[in-house]
Amino acid sequence: MTFQTLSGEEWDLILRCLKAATEGPFFPEWEFPILFGLTREEVRSVWASSTGLDTQDATVRLAINNSFANLLGYPHGEREAWDRLISAPRGEVVRIFGKWREHDGRT
Repeated sequence: MTFQTLSGEEWDLILRCLKAATEGPFFPEWEFPILFGLTREEVRSVWASSTGLDTQDATVRLAINNSFANLLGYPHGEREAWDRLISAPRGEVVRIFGKWREHDGRT
């Protein structure tokens, strides 16, 4: 599986979503592993190693997928934090999530 059709800006948004999911106020600590299937530190390590993301790695794919899904679907009510940390309209995040899922074989 390759993700070559994702542009540099799209990868940047993916990384911002990963970082926002781990560093932002969106998800309570106790609920994070339930929502993500990974610990906050595992997701954090994915965006921290962004120069060498292995999209074949199941942890990387799960972290990306669940960051998008939970940022878009969890009732966090953190619009101000979204604007500050993600700085992209919801529609753009939805579009990139759809593109990610298409390439990840989830559609």
